[in-house]
Amino acid sequence: MADKDAFTLINETSHHKLYNDYNELNSGHILDPQAFLTAAFRRQYPELAVTCTSAFRPALLAFAGAGHATFELDTTEESINHQRGYLPGNARYGWTEGLYEVRYFAKYNYRWGNEFFILYVIDLGFYGSFNFILKEPGTNETTFSNPKVVDELIMACGKWQYPVDNDFIYVYDGYWTASKALWKQVQTAEWADVILNEEMKTTLVDLMTKFFDSKDIYKDLGVPWKRGVIFHGPAGNGKTISIKALMHSLSARTSPTVPALYVKSATSNFDIRRIFLQARAMAPCMLILEDIDTIVTARSRSYFFNEVDGLENNDGIFMVASTNHLDRLDPGLSSRPSRFDRKYLFPLPSQHERTLYCEYWRNKLKSKPSIKFPRKLSPAIAGITAEFSFAYLQEAFVATLLAIAGHRSEESIRGCGDDEGEDLDDYELWREMKKQVKALKDDMGNTMDVGTGIELPERETFYDVAGVQHGDKGTWNAKSTQTSEMVIRTKESMVRDDGTTGHASGERPAHNVGPVIFDRRGQASTAIDLSAKRGAAKDMALFAGDGSLMDVYDLTSI
Repeated sequence: MADKDAFTLINETSHHKLYNDYNELNSGHILDPQAFLTAAFRRQYPELAVTCTSAFRPALLAFAGAGHATFELDTTEESINHQRGYLPGNARYGWTEGLYEVRYFAKYNYRWGNEFFILYVIDLGFYGSFNFILKEPGTNETTFSNPKVVDELIMACGKWQYPVDNDFIYVYDGYWTASKALWKQVQTAEWADVILNEEMKTTLVDLMTKFFDSKDIYKDLGVPWKRGVIFHGPAGNGKTISIKALMHSLSARTSPTVPALYVKSATSNFDIRRIFLQARAMAPCMLILEDIDTIVTARSRSYFFNEVDGLENNDGIFMVASTNHLDRLDPGLSSRPSRFDRKYLFPLPSQHERTLYCEYWRNKLKSKPSIKFPRKLSPAIAGITAEFSFAYLQEAFVATLLAIAGHRSEESIRGCGDDEGEDLDDYELWREMKKQVKALKDDMGNTMDVGTGIELPERETFYDVAGVQHGDKGTWNAKSTQTSEMVIRTKESMVRDDGTTGHASGERPAHNVGPVIFDRRGQASTAIDLSAKRGAAKDMALFAGDGSLMDVYDLTSI
């Protein structure tokens, strides 16, 4: 078509109106609307080639709206199905009130460069929205061909929609999207800001780097080039920020570039299939399955295993899964090396790590001279926040600073003095921190299983492993709201809370707090059944932090 007059000439060849077919289609039983409408277009425009695409890929109207093409709504030759409404203004965002229009069936005269097209944008409800692009055939093309110039238009629009850069993260939440916002968020996640055991931090970075640099090594060894790791442990202890730091490290790679694919939710086998199809298409890549216990369920477990271990090629896929509940995962997921080779525990922070976290906040507040935060406050705050996760520590600092800001706004004249001195109570930050920590501890409850997050009822005993080595006689500590002494008698010697040695005394609680309880450092755990009645002999198995069996003790009757 050389100019706009060509649109008029084409339409004069037929008195048929496509809207009649659209109306018929939506008023009766349909099976394949795309085939029905394509046939209708060919009846109405017998000399034009018909190309059907999704209305969103390519988004031709948005492409024109950005100034790369032009379009004009044509209501003289075709009817329109649309909906209009009122859109209120929003002063915050500078939006003025006005009317909006949603078009379900519309014809446009579309121009890109020196080329003219007829474009129909049609919404078919459940079946989706479609572009039907009509163009006269070019040289050596027929009306049943895909015209070269139409393909060029689709390609140009696609490149505009999806620029060739790595400045986004792919997110799956029922469908794939490319998130620039998440990419920007990830860029703020530095390993320097992650409070984690330095050896473990180095291991995680090296594991990922070596994997993506070792394709030839895997090939020479004749093993599939794929890996999987699981981050596990109580909520709020650094799993998510570590994943973000890994994603940030990946974004800095140039050879090869490695995209990150983040799975937010997947509720069906169909979702699992789409996830792995995308991962294979973009490999090498890092596939992140956060809260994997909500993704791989009893319903989708077998299908997930088939996608991971099946006949299809998963080379270049590095899976990183996280869970707060390792014990809830299917053993086929957590214990089979070909799926997830390594498990990394993110325990509650030690006092040293809590001190480092306080130092992180102290450095952040250096730009706030009104907040006095001497170095000696860091170990002091760490000392009163035992059993706090990093998330609880963050809440303690945020709540403290907000409370201080509130006090100062309300009592600006008095100012809540902050004179430096030898006494910690001379510091406003410390005084307010103690209040907030107490409030958080009250929220946490009097007793809590810090390993699995299962709250234990009051006046029951909490067993805390002090660190037993294989072959030792079973050195234990026990913390109880009832008594400071142990409540299980065994053949091995014990150590009471007060440091004295001897054998335990007391009664066995009737409540079953098992099956697994971690110690406060996440270093070891007990698999113990406390629900037995008097007189029953039970074995107690002691496991190391990595899950390996260390020893078995015989619990004699009481």
